[in-house]
Amino acid sequence: MILFKSKEKFKIFNTNNLWVNLNAIKRLVEADVLKMEIIPNPKEVNGIKVLQLETVVGATIRFFDHAIGINIPRSRFLIHLVHEFPF
Repeated sequence: MILFKSKEKFKIFNTNNLWVNLNAIKRLVEADVLKMEIIPNPKEVNGIKVLQLETVVGATIRFFDHAIGINIPRSRFLIHLVHEFPF
C-alpha cells in the first residue's frame, strides 16, 4: 500500500474520467469504426473461477479527431492520499 501511494513512483494518476461528445460516438458507431479490444481478466468469485471480459475505453481515444488529455495538478484534488478518504 505504501508503494501505491508513492508520488515518486506514480507521477501521473489516472482518475478514469472521460468526457466525450455523444454525437461523435454516434458517428463512429454508425460508421462501424469504433473497435474496442477485449481483455480477458480471469477471477475467482465465491470460489468459482470466472472470466471477466473488459474493454479499455481510454484506448478508443485514437478514434476521435482532436482528442486531448489534460493533466490536473495534484493540488487541485481535495483528497491527496488514500488514508484521507472519508470512510
